Formats: sequence, structure tokens, C-alpha cells
Amino acid sequence: MSKRKITVGVSGLNNIDSPGPGIPVIRALKESSEFDVRIIGFSYETLEPGIYMHELVDKVYQLPLPTAGSSMLKERLQYIAGIEKIDVIIPNFDA
Repeated sequence: MSKRKITVGVSGLNNIDSPGPGIPVIRALKESSEFDVRIIGFSYETLEPGIYMHELVDKVYQLPLPTAGSSMLKERLQYIAGIEKIDVIIPNFDA
């Protein structure tokens, strides 16, 4: 039986002593027996460890900080979703 292909956007890529929830969410998605998941990571900072976990995250985009306002975030997410054809976004701990 073939798996259904989906593209999922996930935030919270921090993976230090107190990890962001994004990495465990990505691991769970990748272990799915029903879906062939392509992960698009969302990050505020360029040094979040999840950005460099290429075995888990297929592509990463930087998001504007929450202080930039919700309209900037919406605009950026629409831009990314248009390019990557994202099926679903799973936000994790975002402001």
C-alpha cells in the first residue's frame, strides 16, 4: 500500500536541553505508516538546531519575529505555502 504524500509546515525547531516541541512532532510525522511526509521547518533564529537536522527537515524558512506583527507573519506564511504547496501547518509554542 502506498503512502499518501503530504507537505507539513512545522515551527518550534529548537532542540537543546529544553527542546521546542517541533522536533518531536516531526519525528512522529516521519514515523507515520500512512503518510510520506515532507517537512518544511519554520524558524525565527538562524541557529536553531532543527534547521540543521537534514534527516528530519527537508527545507527551512525564516519567519519574522512576533514583534513584527501578525500581518507580516501571515504574508510570509502565504508566500511560503505558495512556493512549497503546504497541506497543513502545525504551529508549536509560537507567540
